[in-house]
Order: sequence, then structure tokens, then C-alpha cells
Amino acid sequence: MLAGMASEPLEIKGVLRDTLQLYRSLFIRAFLTGFVVFSVLGVLELVLGLTHNKAAAAIAGSLTLAIASIGTTFVQGALVEAVDAEHRGAPTPQIADLYRSSWARLGSLVGVAIMTGVGVALGALLLIVPGIVLAVRWTLAAPVVMLEGLGPRAAMRRSRELVQGHGRDVFVVLLNVWVRAGIAWFVFSLLLNLMAPGAVALWLGGAFAAAIVTPYAAHALSVVYYRLTDPDRPVIAEKQPAWQSIWREHDAGGDSTAA
Repeated sequence: MLAGMASEPLEIKGVLRDTLQLYRSLFIRAFLTGFVVFSVLGVLELVLGLTHNKAAAAIAGSLTLAIASIGTTFVQGALVEAVDAEHRGAPTPQIADLYRSSWARLGSLVGVAIMTGVGVALGALLLIVPGIVLAVRWTLAAPVVMLEGLGPRAAMRRSRELVQGHGRDVFVVLLNVWVRAGIAWFVFSLLLNLMAPGAVALWLGGAFAAAIVTPYAAHALSVVYYRLTDPDRPVIAEKQPAWQSIWREHDAGGDSTAA
């Protein structure tokens, strides 16, 4: 079901606050969701990197880039479902369920990644600014694919509609996310490589850093999506503790007896 669009300015501090809260509350589930995928992708990249032939190396490099892009897209799609559960106040799905949801929409997710990547790259070739503008316009396409079930082109149009009038705020959010994620990636990768240099360490370090950083960026996009489509509802639903519902039932039973 398509939701409406916010007319009020996007509160940047609120977006970053919700993103951090989601990152903390979903950390273990989100980290494992990413680490499993990125570990497998790392093995494939190591195997592809064993070739010494120049032509084969060029092909292997292209395949490595494609595999990394598809893997990251797959993980991001899965994490959208995790945040959606938090938004609805539902239990967080198991990792296998997150994978199944993302796999079901993988074709559209990859289509979005390819189309937006090519569009942003062409925009950047003209000048840097057009590439940034397109990146901002299409930044919500992946959450739209997962939550609204649209195809790549329709999702990109929907993203543009949602971002319209909020481009500056969305750009500031993205800039914050990119800078923080970049710093975290560099620090974690550097520390792990210093602790245990070598191919295996490079593989584990890359998988670990990606699993740490990717959820933060993915959560930020989901938060922006909900803030723009459902501005009157908290991004993170308040979950009633189990003991509270038990006492309410007890009180209700006591009142009916007394009556």
C-alpha cells in the first residue's frame, strides 16, 4: 500500500537518532545477517583474485565488483525487513526469513542498483553535482522495492516523488551516513589488518567491516523512508513489556469478579 508524503521538513537530528537506536537494538541480528553474506562473498573474491593472466584478471575484477554490489544490495534488502518489524512493533524476523524476503525481491533490487549506479555515474561524468542530485533522488528506491513491491523503474520514480522538496535534508543525512560509515570502515579494516595481516585476515577484516557498516547505512535509508511516508507515526514502535500486559489482564479479571 502506498503511503502519503510528508509536507514538514525532514528532521535531520531525529533521523540520525532513530538510525542509531535501530543500529543498537538490531545490532546482533543485523551484524550476523551481513557477516554471513560478506564472508561467503569474500571467499569468492579471494578465489577470483588468484589468477595471474591480465585478461582473466580484468574479468575477475569485474566479477568481483558485481558480486560485491549484489551482495550488499541483498543484505540491504534483508535489513529493510528487520526495520519494518521494528516500525510495526512486531518481533524481529529470523535471519533465514530476512534472507527469503530479500531473495524474493532480489531481481528488482539488483535492477535498481544497476540503473541508479549507471545514472549516477553518467551524472558524475557531466559534473559532480548532477551525480549527487540523482543519488539523492533515487536513494529510497531499495526500501520502496522491499516495502511497496515496485519494480526498478517504478521504485526510482516513487523515490523521486518522496524526496521531492526534501532533497537538501536527505543529502545532509546521506553525507552524515557516508562520512561516518567511511570512517568506521577504514578504522575497523586497518585495526584488523594490523592485528593479523595476510589473505585470511583481509577476508575476515573485509567481511567484519562490511557487516559493521552496512546496517547503519541501510537503517538510515529506512528511517528516511518512514519519516517521509508516515510522519505522524514513530519510526520505532513502542513495545509493551510482557509483565505489563499480564498485570492488565489480572486487573481486568479482578474488576470483573468484584462486579
